[in-house]
Amino acid sequence: MAQTYSMLDSKHNAKKLIDDVLTKTKTEYNQNRKDVIEKLIDYYSGDNTVQYTETYFQAKSFQEVPVSEFNLTRRFIDKMSRVYSLGASRTVNKQNDYDLLTRHKDFKMKHIEKMTRLLGTIAVGIEWKEDANGQNFFEYKPIYNFDVGLDIHDPHTPTSITYPLLLPHDDPLNTEKVLYAHWDKEFYRIMDEDGNIEFEEVNFYGVLPFVFLHKDHQIQDFFCYPSVDIMNANELINILFTEMNLGMRFQMFGQYAATGLYENERIERAGSDQMIILPEGASVDILSPNSNIGDALKLARSIMELVAQSNHLSISFSETNRDRPQSGIALKIKELESFQDYQDDLDLWSHYERMFFELEARIAAANGHAMATTFGIDFNEPEYPMSIQDEVLKHQFALDNNLMTHAQILQKKNKDLTIEQAQAIIDKNRETNGQGQQPQSIFGRIRQEATATE
Repeated sequence: MAQTYSMLDSKHNAKKLIDDVLTKTKTEYNQNRKDVIEKLIDYYSGDNTVQYTETYFQAKSFQEVPVSEFNLTRRFIDKMSRVYSLGASRTVNKQNDYDLLTRHKDFKMKHIEKMTRLLGTIAVGIEWKEDANGQNFFEYKPIYNFDVGLDIHDPHTPTSITYPLLLPHDDPLNTEKVLYAHWDKEFYRIMDEDGNIEFEEVNFYGVLPFVFLHKDHQIQDFFCYPSVDIMNANELINILFTEMNLGMRFQMFGQYAATGLYENERIERAGSDQMIILPEGASVDILSPNSNIGDALKLARSIMELVAQSNHLSISFSETNRDRPQSGIALKIKELESFQDYQDDLDLWSHYERMFFELEARIAAANGHAMATTFGIDFNEPEYPMSIQDEVLKHQFALDNNLMTHAQILQKKNKDLTIEQAQAIIDKNRETNGQGQQPQSIFGRIRQEATATE
């Protein structure tokens, strides 16, 4: 019997040891992931990046020049985030009501897309708000640093989320400790650092009021890989240019060196109008480091070009190609890989838009508001430059074949107008110009002139 208890205790201790090791390993992994997220946000914001570069310069001589701080991360991320650059057209069965509820959506989604591209995975909370006029609307709050609870049978779908609440850091009188929000399908809680519950209420939505966004498909983990390559390239550029600045300073001023003198002999300062008298056999020289700024600049360019190519972007440092105009066809061919990525992103974000709509409808219903039930999404895609003649022919072809109206053309030029406003402007202009009928197309006038000639 004693031997049986001993075996059970041994198995229990072994399982506890394995559980402790796994918990410690996962905790360290999560902490490392959060540290990387903070670093990515610092580089995107261009704020407080000196702390990362200074660790590579321990010698006192490297403190004689300011640390370089270039924000390449924001430039790359913004260029890669194009889905919401021109907004999106959402079609529902209660259009005016939905437009009022989502009045801030396009504005927020531009930032949300960039953060998803930067961090790999973010959570977006949807809150039901009311303005000063009593009009309800949805507020979209991105969460960057968070932990999730996962179901062992579905590790890609969170069952809970925990994240730190933002504190007023700019308020010098606020000394409150960090509080954490915790959501699951049953409750919403606010806890302190020790896990003590300070506030609790029932989650009457029945689901997590969050949409989890990933910049790519999930493979093995819940969290998608962030843009660490861009951040590391940014860090390398800052280090390289700090070294170049220091090298230029030493090379410009140089270092005096004397030979043939005793260590305790005094040498007077000299200028262009003064002469140094040295003992026989002694000499003075100015030494300057032989730094090659050109090679350093080539290295910096190579780093940026490699990172750009890895992300299907194109950059050029050639002076001959600067400001050279290119046709829309040439630009489309040049950015073919980037355009294919853009088409993939449209499919991905269309899926996320439907997830947003389903959660919005659930939140609105829980607050007693009957929202739209049908949904369609069309992203406003960027157009490559066209000549005036090609643009006129394109619009005329669309009009002749009833593919669009004059009002739609005007609305395309001025996105602040509704179709009704655009049509009213056209009707007024037609009346002012004395045209009682629709203007004839270019091809129609050509056919009419040919007929008259015959």
